[in-house]
Amino acid sequence: MKTDRKLNSWQKKLLDTILDDYERTGTYRGEAKIRQKIHIPAVEIYPDYERDDADLTELSKFETSMRSLELFSPVKIVYKDRKLKKEFEGFVVSAGDVEPVLYELAGRKPRREIHADQIGVYERYLGRSSLLDDFIKEQTALLRTDKNAWFAPDTAEAVMKTVDFIVHNTNDVLYREISIALFGATKYIENHHILTKALRVLKKFGTYDFAETDFDSKEEYEDAVLAEYFVYENPSYVNFNGNGKLVFGNGTRIDLTAGTPIAVRSDRLSDIAVIEVDSDTVLTIENLTSYNRMQTNAFQLYLAGYHNHARQEFLVRMREQNPGIRNWLHFGDLDPDGFCILENLRRKTGIDFKAWQMDQSFLRKYRVYTKSLNQNDRTKAENLIREGMYTETLSYMLQQDVKLEQEIISWKEEADRISP
Repeated sequence: MKTDRKLNSWQKKLLDTILDDYERTGTYRGEAKIRQKIHIPAVEIYPDYERDDADLTELSKFETSMRSLELFSPVKIVYKDRKLKKEFEGFVVSAGDVEPVLYELAGRKPRREIHADQIGVYERYLGRSSLLDDFIKEQTALLRTDKNAWFAPDTAEAVMKTVDFIVHNTNDVLYREISIALFGATKYIENHHILTKALRVLKKFGTYDFAETDFDSKEEYEDAVLAEYFVYENPSYVNFNGNGKLVFGNGTRIDLTAGTPIAVRSDRLSDIAVIEVDSDTVLTIENLTSYNRMQTNAFQLYLAGYHNHARQEFLVRMREQNPGIRNWLHFGDLDPDGFCILENLRRKTGIDFKAWQMDQSFLRKYRVYTKSLNQNDRTKAENLIREGMYTETLSYMLQQDVKLEQEIISWKEEADRISP
């Protein structure tokens, strides 16, 4: 829509204000049963219009430009005194006279046309994944009912491009590697908030074995979501401590010694051909402080809360290659979320992990360090109890209104040996 007539800033502001109001009317939607009019106060276009100290020269220019607009558009001036026709009250236009004249004068399209044009941007990404399809169907449904989609068209395309990359990714990749691969600049997805917006899509339309309420912060939850797709801000590592041996596919051998913890980058775990554990017990630990504090006779792994694919696969291969391991133990926070993490670990690996140092005796022993449960804690505990899981300990938590972080236990307990 183009017109050769050039509007000044006041005229353009008035037309844009009228069009914005018009797009909220029943006439625009085709639902009006009466003849509607749009009224715009003069002060909405020229805020100083009714001030005693207004610049009279500017005021005169404003009034002249509005009278000029009245001559070539259906917009009419409403005067405070309709006989004298001097001071403006505002402006009025019949809603039925807006299209197409005012759109052409303002050089813009009706919102419905803009939305219709945007549908094509989304539909180009249909069929790439069920997650993206679900997102696209929701956004195009909004646009077809003349409602705004989540993102502007340019942003939407960048977001879908990023989501498409993430959901098909199968190897560890860092934020900035995605950014340069897709947009040619290492900080693009962070500086333009594309990753944040992609996460909004992943969180709503993806399916995960955990929920945001399982985490202490939004950031931890979003890290866990991205880890499901092997996406990290910095390289991910598996930490372990114990006696054994690792042999990589290229023949590199690492002898492991208890008391000398090591870490292997997650993207190198698949290169390990042999995982030899010189212990009949494996102990996974939820938090890094406790992992660094403890030294047991078990083969220890740091899980960082909800474990990711790399840790899951490493544990499964460890079990396959070490049939002599008799005890699989997990040590986590003595709270409902700690037991949810344990259940997630059991379900994802298929290994029958048992809780270690996670019973009510420790709640009693360290009562002075306990905290009260919040509503989210209570909901999780009640859900686990209904499923028949850890009923004795969780019931005690609910009755006594207590929970305990594992760092207290690892600090206070002597854990030289494990007795499963």
